[in-house]
Formats: sequence, C-alpha cells, structure tokens
Amino acid sequence: MKTTLIAIIFIISLMGCAAAVDGQMGKQPSGAIDNSFGSGTNQPFGGHDSSNATTAKYAQYFTMPQGNQGGQNKATSKHIEAPTRRDIKGTFPTTLYFGIGMQSVPYSQYKTYAPITGSNSLWIQGTTSWSQYAQVPQGSSLSLLASSSGGNGYLYEIDPNGILTKNAFAFFAGYNQIPLYVDTVGEYILLFVINGQASNSVVIDVAPYIPPQPQMLPSHNPYQHGAMSPANSVPTLMSGDSIVTIVSKGMRGYQVFVDGNYVGTEGTGGDLLDGTFSFQVMGNQNHEIRVTDGRFNYQKTMFFDRGGKKTIYVEPGMAA
Repeated sequence: MKTTLIAIIFIISLMGCAAAVDGQMGKQPSGAIDNSFGSGTNQPFGGHDSSNATTAKYAQYFTMPQGNQGGQNKATSKHIEAPTRRDIKGTFPTTLYFGIGMQSVPYSQYKTYAPITGSNSLWIQGTTSWSQYAQVPQGSSLSLLASSSGGNGYLYEIDPNGILTKNAFAFFAGYNQIPLYVDTVGEYILLFVINGQASNSVVIDVAPYIPPQPQMLPSHNPYQHGAMSPANSVPTLMSGDSIVTIVSKGMRGYQVFVDGNYVGTEGTGGDLLDGTFSFQVMGNQNHEIRVTDGRFNYQKTMFFDRGGKKTIYVEPGMAA
C-alpha cells in the first residue's frame, strides 16, 4: 500500500507540472535532434513527411513498425513488455534530457552525481541521447530504459484516459529494456517502484498519425532545360547515415543531383537499368534532390532523418 501511495503522489505531482508547461509543448528544446519522421517512409516526390514537424524533432526516440498506419497494429502489438537485461557498454548516450522542459546535461557530467540521485531511474532511449520526455505519432514503438538495484517491483502508468495501471515486473540489477507501444492519442506518464523507492517519471505525448499526401511539384525549374551532366562526368562520392532510393516506372537513364552535385546516372556504373537508384546522404539535415532525364526535371529540398530510409517516386509528366 505504501509503495502505491508513493507512486500515485509522484504521478499526480508530475501531472501538475505537465499542465503548467502545456503551452510549451510545441517548442523544440535546445540540442534536440531535429530528425524527419520515422524510417522506411515512402514519399512521392513533392509529398510532405508522414508526421507533423513537432514529432519529427523526437524521431530518434521512436520507430513506426513496418506497415503500421497510426495504431492499426493494435491487435498484434503488446502495449508494455516485461523488462529484459540490457548491456549498454559502449552505447552510452552523449546527452541526457531531464523533465518535460528537456534540460540537457552531458552524460559525462551526469555520471559524477548519479549516485546521489538514487538507484532507480527511467529513460526514453534514443539513438544518441536519453530523455524523460518525447512527442511521438500514434502507433509508435519506443524503448524505455530502467536503471535499478534489481528486485520485484511495479511499473505504474497513467494512460491518456486517466487510467492508472500497475504492472508487476521483476527488474534486473543494472539496466533493463522495456519495449513500449503507444496506440492512443494523448499523454502517457510512467514510473517504477522497487522496495518503496520510486524512479523519476517519463512523459510521452502521442500525436495523431498523419499519412503522406502525394502531390506534384509546381512547374518551377531554375535548371534550364533540365540540364544534365556530360556522359563522362565523374560522380561525386556520397556517404552518410540516411539511405535514399529514387524509383520511377517511366524514366530510365535519369541523373541524380544532391545539393547541386552530380551523384550518378541510373543504369550505369554497375547500377541496373530498372528505374531504381540508391545513394546515401548525411542525416539530420536538409538536402536539395534533383532528378532529370533531360526532358523531365524534378527537384525539392527535403529533410532526411539520421539512420532512416526514404523512397522518392518520380514519373514523367513535368516538362523541364
């Protein structure tokens, strides 16, 4: 009974804090990773990203299961799974973000005073940082990381409907990974308690999933006549952590340019003449992509998420 009261007091206190900063939810915290939404997103050339700009800023903290369309996998996805032991040697974050305001602290600095803060802590695990707050689209999967002294305990959750759930789990000493799937729009608040000691809380705001809307670019072309590079041009070697694939059913032998640099011709240099051309760019930033076959020309500045995959479709229909 005592541990339950402790957890409820912590949660109610946190909910009061959440209400106080509700007006700041759309503000990007300093140092937050500004990623485009999700990996594996298929986007027609000229279409917008499959989420709003707010959740895109937290893309390192969530993934969208393949084929998931805003919570449609609810029947086959388990909301919370039991903790599993996690060895994080060599994968420590560079930065920690505390509270809903996401105050950034270097992990190296946090290590010096972590013993003072207690042995139980809960985080939302990202690719380069851990956070106590995130905004994600409906149908997302996240990985919670619980650091504990080990033992039997309870993971408490308040869901967007205000329902308090108490999950009994056995926690390992050290780090525990807890998969979480969120299928309801609204705010989730979670914390865990072991032997009467409560961890900090994490808050996850879930936004409605916005599917991609195909659209054609306006007929605006600063490249006169869809200028192509000469046949003997040497492609610029592209490297990065974001994979881009151009797909066309009606165009063959087209050239691809990134930020004004020629990166290759579809169907040459070992690439099959099948309408598909892949390359890599540096993620977490914008790149201007241009595709032309000399007659038809497509271009757009797009945002590419770190470690993600994006498919861009181009078809004849816009004369250069």
